[in-house]
Amino acid sequence: MEEFDKRIFEGLTALGLNKLQFAIIKLKSCNGTESISFSEVSCGYEVLRDKTKRRPCFFPFTLIFNDGVSFLETMEKASSDDIKNMEPHMKEAFLRLNAFYKAKEFNETCLKKVFDMKLNGEEMAATETDISITLAVHLLGKLAPGESYKIDNKARGKKSCRCGCKVTPVFDGTGIGHEQVWHGFIDIVFSSHLGIPAMANTVLDIEENSSKKRKVDGQDETKNDDSPGGKTITEVKQALPEHTLSQAIAQTIVFSLVQKQKHPDFLHHMIPNIVISPEKLEIMMYDSDNDVLLCSNPILLFNLDLPENRTLIDETVVIIWMVLHYRIFCTGLNKAKPYLLERCESNFRRLVASKWDIYSKSLKCCVPGFPSVENWPISELIQCGLTLTFESDDF
Repeated sequence: MEEFDKRIFEGLTALGLNKLQFAIIKLKSCNGTESISFSEVSCGYEVLRDKTKRRPCFFPFTLIFNDGVSFLETMEKASSDDIKNMEPHMKEAFLRLNAFYKAKEFNETCLKKVFDMKLNGEEMAATETDISITLAVHLLGKLAPGESYKIDNKARGKKSCRCGCKVTPVFDGTGIGHEQVWHGFIDIVFSSHLGIPAMANTVLDIEENSSKKRKVDGQDETKNDDSPGGKTITEVKQALPEHTLSQAIAQTIVFSLVQKQKHPDFLHHMIPNIVISPEKLEIMMYDSDNDVLLCSNPILLFNLDLPENRTLIDETVVIIWMVLHYRIFCTGLNKAKPYLLERCESNFRRLVASKWDIYSKSLKCCVPGFPSVENWPISELIQCGLTLTFESDDF
């Protein structure tokens, strides 16, 4: 039987300390009924609190991903026959995690080489696109189902990975949403080669330039990504300031609704978004079946005890792996009582009720661009409008 890296199970043990928790987000306001790119999204929010002592409420990561925790606990004691008789997609997922650990030191070196370009003040400091590519090549892509991915063709400074491995990704259209509501571009899409409708794709996104024009670049704007299965999104940031939360909320909600629209037969639609920087990450999730929005506390990517020789934290690696394979490891809220689900509703559906038909039926996925939405001058609108009188009652 193949020997499994013990650091996997050390990460599993650390998960039991419940360092990662999900707060339940309640939206008080948002501009989701307007034609808004992700970089311009605005949301007012608060966290769910209990009714008596007003304490913030949260779900442990180990509860939401109980299926993944249980699977690793089983694998720690698995025999060769257990491995042989395992379902192919479960076996493939675990072997991918084990393979990552076999090359963990090499990938750590590549990540740090690019991340530290800014810290060292190099003339050619790493850009967010550089960081996105390196994360895709040496971390997320290694842990996700399949190792095929494409990067947003609008990304600035398109080049090969700057660690020196010379891997050059494929660039293509990655827009999600709808031009009449929230919309924007995802940075990197990972495609699965598995035959099951599980985690087929992972998406990375970098912060958009707010002046970016919404245009169709002479391509078919309704082009779809027809690869099978679910997706998750990852937003790459050089830092995680508070103001980026609104953008992450919009991306998480839109992508979950896209998955529900494309794959209505999923057992649940609790879809994740990994918000990641070279130092730490947060996980957001939106359940489009129950209108529940979750946001985790930040966790570190590297152990900082020895900054010059920092290593990826085993618990964080296991968490990323489970989230990327959420289709088989996320338990979702199917076992939650109706009262709990009602208390946890984010209010998004209510806030965007006038545009709910678009969000539930007409969202686009992996398109190269969005047509402009014109705001006509009032003077022009009046010229083609309807004249009212004080007696008007049928208009």
